[in-house]
Formats: sequence, structure tokens, C-alpha cells
Amino acid sequence: MIPMPVINAALRFGVKRLWSKGVTVDELRKKSRLADAGLKLVASKISVARVDANGVPSEWIGEAGAARRGVLLYLHGGAFSLHLPNGYRQMASSLARKTGMRVLVPAYRLAPEHRFPAGLDDCFAACRWLIGQGFPPENMAVAGDSAGGNLTLAVLMRLRDEGGPLPACAALMSPVTDLTGGSPSVHANEDSDVLFDRHALTLVLSTYLAGASADDPAVSPLFGDWAGLPPLLFHVSGSEMLLDDSLRAAERARACGVDARVKVWPGMPHVFQLIGMLPQTKQSLDEIGAFITGRCGLPRQSSTPANAQSMAAPS
Repeated sequence: MIPMPVINAALRFGVKRLWSKGVTVDELRKKSRLADAGLKLVASKISVARVDANGVPSEWIGEAGAARRGVLLYLHGGAFSLHLPNGYRQMASSLARKTGMRVLVPAYRLAPEHRFPAGLDDCFAACRWLIGQGFPPENMAVAGDSAGGNLTLAVLMRLRDEGGPLPACAALMSPVTDLTGGSPSVHANEDSDVLFDRHALTLVLSTYLAGASADDPAVSPLFGDWAGLPPLLFHVSGSEMLLDDSLRAAERARACGVDARVKVWPGMPHVFQLIGMLPQTKQSLDEIGAFITGRCGLPRQSSTPANAQSMAAPS
């Protein structure tokens, strides 16, 4: 097992230093493809079925029969411009095992070739496709990390506004909820974050927005209407720049009567759940799986993450 300090040091040297050097999306994509290629052998053993979800190329992860138990829509992260298909197949496969559900992962359009709201439109279309397949909303869930967490919340708000049925719950891993950069931790945690610095937000804004304001609720869900959303679970690192994006979002949700809970994991990198070798990854995904199955009325697995700080809504 590689010690956590070694992993953090490698990320700080191999990723964080790129931002201050003015890295481009093309360069990030090249490096992410190299990293993702190392996961190809393991990912090749995962059950994958390609499907067109309302015009959005998507992948079903898990056996078809699992969908009778429930379905999970997973929206991947990657700063709205990257996708690591092998890494996310492993993430989705892990969630499929822990929930017993079949997982749909849309390959939504990426910036800068397709700027806001193209990716959001694709995620919404895939969600509506799932609903249109006749899966009961009470046995549906949505999950996403980083930019995918942003898209998860924006999709839920649009579904609610259009009067459509809502999934039973949503799980968010280090979501970006405020693209204005207004979260205090964006500045307070810039040194402790092993992946990002302020230049990362600048790159995201320049590639993702297409004339839209950063405080548009569809861009920054923090500023949206949280009333009527399903129960939410946030998992976030205590040392990352996006910490307060989760804390502030959960606070806004609770103020609107939504059951919103946060797990804060000290000393972990952004979306550490993608690092499969870590015990904290297993603990986090166990918690997320138990939350999803519990809210969908399925048998739950107990899990008590020893390395997490809990901040839950009052009961």
C-alpha cells in the first residue's frame, strides 16, 4: 500500500504544478489519456454495454438484470472538459457492486468544443431517457464528482422545475457548486490542495462558459432554488479548495428543508474515490452505497468510516 503522503506528493508534483505553468486543455487531455491507459486492463473485465440515451452516447455498467433492482445515473467529473473512461468504469463498477444497481454513465459533450449548456443538456437528456425507460423514480439515484457533481445538482433542479419525477437521492463527491470562486476555501486551501490552484478555476471558466454568467444557477447550483430536491450526500476533502462548495451547498439545501449531509475527509485529494487502492476510497464508496440503497428502499450495508469527520443535518 502506497502511503497517503507519497500519493499527495506525487499529485502535487505531477498535476498541481501544471496549472501555474499555463497548461492547456489539450495538454491535460494528453496526460489524462496516459493515466487512464494504465487502467485499461482492469476496466476491460467490467461488464459494459453501449447505449444511445436520447442521443447521448452512454455506457451501462453492470449486468442487465441488476436494473430490475434499481438504476444509478453517474455523471463523471473532469473540469467539464476531460473524461477518463477506464477510471470511471471502475468507479461505476464499484458503485454497481455496492448498491446492486445498474449504472448508466453518459459521455456528455465536453468543453471547449461544446460549451455550456451542451454538457448539462446531455446529462438532462440521459436522465429523462432513464425515466422514460420506465424505471421507478423511487429506485433511481444520481451521483457525480467534481464537475459531474455540479451537473447532478443542475439536472435535479431542472427536473424539479419542469415538474418531472425526481430520483430518490443524489450523492456528490467534491462537487463544484460555485464557479464564481466565492467559497472561502478556494483561497484558504489553495496551499493544502494537492491538485488545484487558482489558475484551475480560470481555465474552467474560460473553457466552459459561453457568455453565461458564473452566478447563473445552471452554472453555479449554489445560487439556485434547493427546495424540493431529494436527499443529498456530500463527500469532500477537508484540505481541498472546493471544501466550502460542499459545506455551503448543504447549508443552503437544509435551509430549504432538504435532507443534506456532509462527510469531510481530512488530508485527502480531490475526488480521492478514483484512487482504488486507498482504504478511504472503500470506506467512502461503502458510505455512498449504503446511502443510495437506503434511500431507494433497498437493503443497506452498514459502514463506519474511521477516517471521516461527519457533519449531518439535525434529526
